[in-house]
Amino acid sequence: MRASMTRSALAWGLGAALALGLSGIAAAHTATFDTSLTIRRSPTGTVAPGTTVVFSGKLRSGEERCVRNSRVVLVRVGEGVVARTRTDAAGRYRFEQVVDETARWRTRFRGKVLTAEHPHNHTCAASKSNAIRVPVA
Repeated sequence: MRASMTRSALAWGLGAALALGLSGIAAAHTATFDTSLTIRRSPTGTVAPGTTVVFSGKLRSGEERCVRNSRVVLVRVGEGVVARTRTDAAGRYRFEQVVDETARWRTRFRGKVLTAEHPHNHTCAASKSNAIRVPVA
């Protein structure tokens, strides 16, 4: 009986050690970096039909890799994506869009994966700009 208890204790100890060892691997870190998008337009105010409006802004993040060479889309609110571009090294983007009627516009960044190699998963969170209205008269 004593040998049986010793084997049980040994088996339990090995199981616990194995579980602790595996949990150290599984507990590796995942980091998601926040992002934000700004948007502005030029010209401002009411524009004539057929005017080319420049939408520009910046993708910001505390992680430099999130802002450079990231895909940003221009969205006509209620209709969907109308253009795509990539940010420059500083996170700046620019769209030129001919507008024919009053509409609301915004930009969106879907996020991106920086590293997806277990145990280190690093991603950039998605973000969208405020919507801005372009009145056409």
